[in-house]
Amino acid sequence: MSKVAVASTDGIAINEHFGRSKEFWIYEVAETGAYQFIERREKNAQAAHAGKGHTIAAQLLADVEVVLATQIGPRAEQELQSHGVLALPVSGPIDKALKTYGQRRKFIKDNIPRASIASHPGGCGGCAHGCK
Repeated sequence: MSKVAVASTDGIAINEHFGRSKEFWIYEVAETGAYQFIERREKNAQAAHAGKGHTIAAQLLADVEVVLATQIGPRAEQELQSHGVLALPVSGPIDKALKTYGQRRKFIKDNIPRASIASHPGGCGGCAHGCK
């Protein structure tokens, strides 16, 4: 079983940018694709507005294996990596993403370089938390 954090506003879809997410939905995911909801974790809004949002979020999620969010900028990705957390940009139904991740976890962890996984040309498009 691995612990996965999802940036979501509703617990149904991965529909939130990592830096803008106010909360993360935490799941335990098995290699079979079976999963179980564990908890919701809220990001400290005051810290986020003080320019420490990525650091706070990465610390909040330091015990998970991977974070799924619609976009994850390079600075946020680096912060997550410093805690040993893999960042995967993805959108769509949480159910499908968790099942797919569980079934392909070993391949993803063994074959996708961490340093380039969430980076994309032009950064994350900019957010209030300093992504560029």
